[in-house]
Amino acid sequence: MTEVLDGFDVCKIQGHVETKVANPRMQDLCGRCGRLRGDDTMDRDIETERRWIREAADSAQYVADPEAISELFGAFRERRCGKGPWLDVTGRDWIEEALEEAADQANYVMAAMQQLALEGRVDEDADRCEMLLRISLGASLTAYNALIQYRTAADL
Repeated sequence: MTEVLDGFDVCKIQGHVETKVANPRMQDLCGRCGRLRGDDTMDRDIETERRWIREAADSAQYVADPEAISELFGAFRERRCGKGPWLDVTGRDWIEEALEEAADQANYVMAAMQQLALEGRVDEDADRCEMLLRISLGASLTAYNALIQYRTAADL
């Protein structure tokens, strides 16, 4: 009989040190490595994701070198989320999460704009920095608007 191993078993085999998880919200996490235990995952198609990033860079506003920025952004994105499956997918509202992230981006950009203004610089570089932050703020609004329109169309 072939034994089927789950991720938690693999952690034990890899020799992770077992720790107790005190937070009840974290009970489904491996006490050894912090990964989610369970089957609530969705496989990812990394190559398709990379293609979508390249295509988005080609049509994005204010992107002078779409190939370079898609590589840079893609690498950053993959470092942040890894290459494993999407986790905790049941009942998850991906659009709501994206809306929240668009709002967070706008908040961070406005904090940077205020910080730039407090510096009191009066030079071309400061003007360029402000313009770039305003473009980023506009991108947050564009993302928010597109997601709201998506939600409306998807609910039809």
